[in-house]
Amino acid sequence: MVLAAIAVGTNLGDRRVHLERALEALRALPRTRIRAVSSWHETEPVGGPPGQGRYLNGAVLVETGLAPRELLDELLAIESAEGRVRVAGRRDGPRTLDLDLLVHGAAVVEEPGLVLPHPRAEERPFVLEPLAEIAPDLRFPRSGLNVLEALARLRASVGGRRGSADGTVALSSPAEARAWCGHARARGARIGFVPTMGALHEGHLELVRRAARENDAAVVSVFVNPLQFDEKSDFERYPRDFAADVALLGPAGCGMAFTGTLAGFFPGELAADGSLPAAKLLDPGTAALGLEGAFRAGHFAGVATIVDRLFEVVTPHVAYFGEKDFQQTLVVRDLSRRRGAPPIVVCPTSREASGLARSSRNERLSPTERAEAAVIFRALSSARAAWRAGERRAAMLSGALRTVLSGSTLRVEYATVRDPEQWTADEPATPLLRAQALVAARLGAVRLIDNLRLDVPDGGVPGDEVGGS
Repeated sequence: MVLAAIAVGTNLGDRRVHLERALEALRALPRTRIRAVSSWHETEPVGGPPGQGRYLNGAVLVETGLAPRELLDELLAIESAEGRVRVAGRRDGPRTLDLDLLVHGAAVVEEPGLVLPHPRAEERPFVLEPLAEIAPDLRFPRSGLNVLEALARLRASVGGRRGSADGTVALSSPAEARAWCGHARARGARIGFVPTMGALHEGHLELVRRAARENDAAVVSVFVNPLQFDEKSDFERYPRDFAADVALLGPAGCGMAFTGTLAGFFPGELAADGSLPAAKLLDPGTAALGLEGAFRAGHFAGVATIVDRLFEVVTPHVAYFGEKDFQQTLVVRDLSRRRGAPPIVVCPTSREASGLARSSRNERLSPTERAEAAVIFRALSSARAAWRAGERRAAMLSGALRTVLSGSTLRVEYATVRDPEQWTADEPATPLLRAQALVAARLGAVRLIDNLRLDVPDGGVPGDEVGGS
């Protein structure tokens, strides 16, 4: 039994039906079993006549006892059953189904109708990208490169995939990003990393500019992580426009931006329904207790799990997070300490002129609601004024928050104070030496959070680089 890699593609008819039937046929092959299937990647056609539809491409890893020629004959039969007619000398036309045998163990074959490894496998990103999801270490016997190395070489040879006029390389999978970052580190580049969920605004861009200033390469992830949403409707409404985000990132100095799917981040680890099994989720630690952890069940486990995987993909020298998601920064800091890297830089919250913390969710507020939401910063400022007047009791500082908020239409979930360096699920009962005021409230269908450090002159972020080594 050997491992064989098969590329799968289609751009005619009901593409997903063709792909599913191809998988069913592969599962039915004698002396063969499927080991892994990539996600489907939609790509523009390469070569062939104009006017073709876009392709869905993927890769399948199988374990087989069939000889190379036997397996190829089976693949051709599956194509034929799906309506594919191969024409001698025509390589790039539209097709209902395309099955290419890429690698068959260590076989190196040059026979009529059969060349192994596939002669163009290492030249095609739409082959390497899905294959990298499921078999990143699979080697091509001729070149000796594994899939990730081949992808990095391809990207370097074509100058990356340009996402903007300013030169941001835009990649569509974690496997591509891993290869790009590995290539950058091999050149001695220092990588600064900014994880995001997209729908970028000025707050994100401030993080990117800082990462670009302080490092040789700024890398940004754009992934709406389903693991951290406790409300399905919030996940479904979250805006997604990778191309628009990349266009903003170029002028900010971003060298590479990447996106992906849950299957791409966790290849071979998802359950049959496409979810990540609970056993795969990381414990977010004690910083997840109370407040956001209480109101958003499972949120911080989802955050810790995806950030841990993002750190594996990028292996940054330093990572940048915004203080607006304060409790999240504590969870990420603890994760970094457990991993031993990277250092975490927490940057001050970016605010609109009214004081409202910038957030992707602000775009869902009406002009009236946006004006009303500014009361959150007024409440935080009231608590800071009380601190500066000498108040150190958490209950009284929280009371200052609630007094201001009570005159608004916001539905307050919490308005409280914590010691930012000794996190507790409940409000401290003893006088505070340090204080962070935190608010979560709903305005219409939008949930807003904000916070402010009370014991520093400008409400900034003292000692912003923490964690890692």
